[in-house]
Amino acid sequence: MNRLLINGRPETQIPFSDRGLHYGDGLFETIALRGGRLQFWQAHLQRMQLGCQRLGLPAIETQQWLDDIGALDATDDAVIKLMLTRGSGGRGYRAPNSVQCTRAVAMYEMPGHIEARRAAGVKLHICKTPVSSNSQLAGIKHLNRLDSVLARNEWHDEEIAEGLMCDDLGHVIEGTMSNVFMVQNRILYTPILKKAGIEGIIRNRVIELAKQLGFVVQQIAMDRKRLMTMDEIFVTNSIIGIWPVIDIEGQHFKRGEVTELMLQHLDMNEGAIDVQTD
Repeated sequence: MNRLLINGRPETQIPFSDRGLHYGDGLFETIALRGGRLQFWQAHLQRMQLGCQRLGLPAIETQQWLDDIGALDATDDAVIKLMLTRGSGGRGYRAPNSVQCTRAVAMYEMPGHIEARRAAGVKLHICKTPVSSNSQLAGIKHLNRLDSVLARNEWHDEEIAEGLMCDDLGHVIEGTMSNVFMVQNRILYTPILKKAGIEGIIRNRVIELAKQLGFVVQQIAMDRKRLMTMDEIFVTNSIIGIWPVIDIEGQHFKRGEVTELMLQHLDMNEGAIDVQTD
């Protein structure tokens, strides 16, 4: 199923001089396509636009992205990845005064294990690799994901679905591919992401949803010791939705009432738009 367009053309390579390759100078979004509909499209687009502002990149018109996605004949369940780099700009860290950005749109098969892991719950590893702190980059999905690459390669046990990452102070920030929520006494906690971590689309929706359901939500600095005292834990991202956590490093956690309520009320099709294929 894998398909790829670069600048609207069916290419498979970018120039060696592309700054995305040399410096990770760019952004990406990973979007679930289900039933021919792009889930949380506007939220993904808004985060991409925020990233463009942070990095000083010109934003791509919404219709351009939609035209590219439509050209992939994306009608089945799939994972859509949008990527934007500063393009080719010569050697050196200084960005050129004018740029011709590179945009890429790729389509991949939807992983087959998502529903099974949601039903069974998942086991987590606590990673040794720390998350880099940089308030200018916190929240956005920039292309330099080396922290997550190193952290994800810390384990090879197929029963472990995800790894939790901390900052240099030992505060839990996020998973290698997800955000994390903790519940204690029916209060939802999630890490502060002002200096590190990705502000996930589903993370933001869960915060809104929990408040609508009458729960208190607090964004805090959570160390590993306190993490292990929580009543419930779950992780989120745009592809998996919500995965209940049942085990961290051998310690068991229950699938509690709050997690089940979030699973029940999270509508992954909220704000979804149809893909118009060529």
